[in-house]
Amino acid sequence: MSIIDPQSKTAHLRHGLKTGLAAVLAYTAAELMSLKFGYWAALSAVIVMQVNVADSIRMCWYRFTGTAVGAAIGITSIMVFPDTPYMTMLALFLSVAFCSYMTKYNERYRMAAITTSIVLLASLGEPGRVEFGLFRVVEISIGVVSAFLTSVLIWPLRAGEALKKSLCSQFEECARLYETIMESFLSLQSELSPDMLESFDKNVARSRELYKKVLRHESLIYYEDTELLGMKVRTLEKCVTHLRAMLHALNNVQGEGYDIIMKDELRKLSRDTTAAMKAISSATLPDEQSLSHSLRTSQIKLKELRDEGATKRFYLQKMIQFFAFYHSAQFMCKDLLSYTRERKEIRQRLEK
Repeated sequence: MSIIDPQSKTAHLRHGLKTGLAAVLAYTAAELMSLKFGYWAALSAVIVMQVNVADSIRMCWYRFTGTAVGAAIGITSIMVFPDTPYMTMLALFLSVAFCSYMTKYNERYRMAAITTSIVLLASLGEPGRVEFGLFRVVEISIGVVSAFLTSVLIWPLRAGEALKKSLCSQFEECARLYETIMESFLSLQSELSPDMLESFDKNVARSRELYKKVLRHESLIYYEDTELLGMKVRTLEKCVTHLRAMLHALNNVQGEGYDIIMKDELRKLSRDTTAAMKAISSATLPDEQSLSHSLRTSQIKLKELRDEGATKRFYLQKMIQFFAFYHSAQFMCKDLLSYTRERKEIRQRLEK
């Protein structure tokens, strides 16, 4: 399956065609069932159709459940309140006010308020108001079903596929940013823009939202390795935190920069860390041995320097800066190592 960017012109062109098709399908179905107001079906189909499948499922469920709740409230109001202008207004006020208040607990009550209004007001003057309200619910349900089938069966743009693509590019971007920050730190702490992570941070946050949609909606009808996707999203979020700490430590310089005694060890740590990120980006398992070796080598070197008293030659401010930077880089490596081991355990468990 080809992966299409939800923001691309192709995705929106397909969305337009699918929305038109869903509206025609809903209206045709309503006409075949001889429903009086088939345009409600078409209107509902247009409302719930979204660019990707996850959002369409969310909107279908939102409109369907909201419609059911609103219809129940509207029909109850018709049965309880006499069919007079004043009582109708009172019923409308109480039911809509109740639904609007209940949005505090569940957003679907917003749709319930709309449906209640339709059932109460559109049925005025009709001989069978309850039946009239029920038929309007049927029309809305036809629109919801038509939109769901169109979204799932025709050019389905899955949020899961879009998430996989974005995670690949984000791990690549994370590796590039990490290398840039590390090299700047090793090059006499050359200051970088404090805003350089903003775009990356926002993209990772969007991936978290996309993952929630996959987990809550698409996983109901598609098989998706949500455990692996969740691991990747969590690992990226940790990486963002570490990059932010490294950038802050890098820019927190007072006076001239200084040469790093552990330059070789940190460069090796950087190479293996970025290699791990790129491996995750290409859907392969990072080299656990290389990550472990780099981590251990840097720890041994630091211990040797401390035992020799080499660290005592530095000002306290510069020591704090170095350790803040080093520990963030170290934890970045540890998190990637944890991902690698956890992923390996899952793979072994599935193979048994």
